[in-house]
Amino acid sequence: MARDPSSVSVVIPVLNGAATIGELLGAIRTQRDRPAATEVIVVDNGSVDATRDIVRSAGVTLLEEPVRGPAAARNCGLRHARGDVIAHLDADTLPTRRWLAELVAPFADPAVRLAAGRTLAYRPTTGAERYVVASGLMEVERAMARQPFPFAPSLNMAVRRDAALEIGGWAEDLPTGEDVDFSHRLVRAFACEIAFAPGAVAFHRNRSSDEQLRQQAHSYGEGAARLYLRYPEVVRWDARKSIALTARLAVRILLPSVLRVGHAVGLVSDNRLEFARYHRLWSEAFWRGFAVVYRQGSKR
Repeated sequence: MARDPSSVSVVIPVLNGAATIGELLGAIRTQRDRPAATEVIVVDNGSVDATRDIVRSAGVTLLEEPVRGPAAARNCGLRHARGDVIAHLDADTLPTRRWLAELVAPFADPAVRLAAGRTLAYRPTTGAERYVVASGLMEVERAMARQPFPFAPSLNMAVRRDAALEIGGWAEDLPTGEDVDFSHRLVRAFACEIAFAPGAVAFHRNRSSDEQLRQQAHSYGEGAARLYLRYPEVVRWDARKSIALTARLAVRILLPSVLRVGHAVGLVSDNRLEFARYHRLWSEAFWRGFAVVYRQGSKR
């Protein structure tokens, strides 16, 4: 039977996070109105920088998980956590002062098993960062409403520990898209909805370079393909989807060239042209990643 959150475990997976983990742990240490029984667990996933030294100096629990991947790291935290509720942050986020209090508040309702906080981007300074903000790729409300797989993004979310254990934890065979899969299995198992905690605000550092954005898009496409292969009873790829995608990609690929002409004569703004260029970059990389994984999986 679900209980009110009398205790909370904050679990943070990290890989080479020396540049950000200290600031994150400092922000957690100064949380306002957090539950009295709050533990912080950092799961190192094979860092070769100063991450572990920084975590040790912060006086929180440090665990080491040799199996690579955020799912394996979160499962390690899940096995060791003692809290009724497990709150998750990524190592490159920075929570505001009442993040934890706001994130666990929905669990006062015993029907709530999963909650998502609001994630905002640091002020963007590069084209890649501006694209992520303008496209809404990281908007929590969008993730929670996405069909057929609404989900709570793992960089800022909380789950009842007993519910997470009951569904078998995180799928370690999914290097990306593991939060989508986790949310889908939990929502299906308990016939529940994802609670939204808009006051649980955390700031996130988005990918800053074109190459980092391209790699992220490719990995997200791979994750989407794995979900298609994993849940054929929920979603299937067919000829109709292929035709629609071909038409959509054609427009996105050609649009920057068309807009460049308009930009040269002052009819198209810098922002619109930049967005179109990055939308093409993201779309090409995402669907390339999707195609590689889906074709491989379909042949098995």
